[in-house]
Amino acid sequence: MRAIDTSLIEARGVGKRFGGAVALDGVDFELLPGEIHALLGENGAGKSTLIKILAGVVTRDTGEIRVAGEELPAAHSPAECAAAGLAFVHQDLGLAEHLSVAENLALATGYERRRGLIAYRATERRAGEILAELAIEVPPRTLVGDLEQDQKVMVAVARAFSLRARAIVLDEVSSSLPAPAVARLSEALTAARRSGVGFVYVTHRLEELYGLADRATILRDGRRVATIAAAEFDHDRIVEAIVGKQGLEELSSASQAPASTRGDVRLRIRGLEGPGLHQPIDLDVAAGETVAFCGLVGCGNRALAGMLGGAVRPWRGTAELDGRPLALGSPDALRRAGCTYVPGDRQAQGGVFTLNVRENLFLRRAGEPGARLRMRFPGRERRAAHELIERFHVRPAASAEAPLWTLSGGNQQKVITGRALRAGPRMIVVDDPTAGVDVGSRAQIHRTLREAAAAGSVVILCSTDYEEVVSQADRVFVMNHGRIEAELEQEGLTPERLAQVSYGSVKERR
Repeated sequence: MRAIDTSLIEARGVGKRFGGAVALDGVDFELLPGEIHALLGENGAGKSTLIKILAGVVTRDTGEIRVAGEELPAAHSPAECAAAGLAFVHQDLGLAEHLSVAENLALATGYERRRGLIAYRATERRAGEILAELAIEVPPRTLVGDLEQDQKVMVAVARAFSLRARAIVLDEVSSSLPAPAVARLSEALTAARRSGVGFVYVTHRLEELYGLADRATILRDGRRVATIAAAEFDHDRIVEAIVGKQGLEELSSASQAPASTRGDVRLRIRGLEGPGLHQPIDLDVAAGETVAFCGLVGCGNRALAGMLGGAVRPWRGTAELDGRPLALGSPDALRRAGCTYVPGDRQAQGGVFTLNVRENLFLRRAGEPGARLRMRFPGRERRAAHELIERFHVRPAASAEAPLWTLSGGNQQKVITGRALRAGPRMIVVDDPTAGVDVGSRAQIHRTLREAAAAGSVVILCSTDYEEVVSQADRVFVMNHGRIEAELEQEGLTPERLAQVSYGSVKERR
């Protein structure tokens, strides 16, 4: 790959409107060779629109974009974008997990051939050269499905690099990674940039910036409000730039939500086993207590959330809430018992994105009160929806009749969480509730959960975010391979300690 003396990406005055809404208003952005440049902002700030414009999926209205000094036409195609040396790695990665690392790279670059036939050894050697150039220590023959999530991210980066990409956009690739995996990903990206490739790194986790990003550009309401060098990174300054002064006051208010107070035992679980759990789970949870389950990707906490939430049927075991048995295999029976579930995948399981916000807030399933009634009262629903939108701080405030897909990711999650909590459930199961959510929405969701706990609800939090676990949980269970490895109390707990226990560096007795 030849050296580039100019900027890898140079965007000047980029603007975009959708109808009467301004998505981008004269945004400037620059990526230098060998630079990791973070792109920050709340959901709806304009990051996704800028990325789609760079990718050729959306046509900009104003401004210009140059890649390695060559200007891209306003209506450039994804193919022209790739030819210019710009590649994208999205959250879903798009890898074929049943194929090897070498085969996944070959799907992009083509297989090596000998006498018209595929030469697998030569293909693997070529893949090894690409991986080595990026300092990625993954055997080319390994099945992608057997890799850790951070290794899969780097394979997707290698695939983009194999296409001779000069600049690679990483769009929320770390949102489902626990802190130790993010640290390994950071090391791999730092090594990879030595080849001269530049990275645009989109994230909501501000702690990832330190030691990784060279600069950070922050968007708010479609405008660039700051570009900050690594030496000037300051958490409070970055948060204020992301949310603005008014948003900062709301965050401060959210952080003062009432703390949970433990009461008598409300939830009893005995001998729970099922898919993804390889040791019986016994657990008592008090009224008003938030209990978190965390660990490395695939540790079993997501399987436990699915069972307690009704998405997965357990093999054996019992659960009681307020002394009454819970039918864990029946979502409808769990809802009737006052249990709610916020799944980890809001796109596939959380909401109906073609319906509007009001309809999502009042979705009725079989078994729920009023589900058999054919009459609906949109006027009443609309008034109640406005109250819920205000209660859960959904933005824009006048979004009751807007399709759910038009809201930002953080506000979609607030709608889905609000639906789960609107009736004051006795038990709440939440699976990665703030993954891919901006700092403002994250604080509001945390406040909502703490208020529910303060009202006496049992909160079961399954999360890959160690910062979230430490800040929200009264007790933490660290899981590994479907087993509980350790039980930790809140006092003295830190994300670093959770990481050490997750990796087995520190042994905790249960």
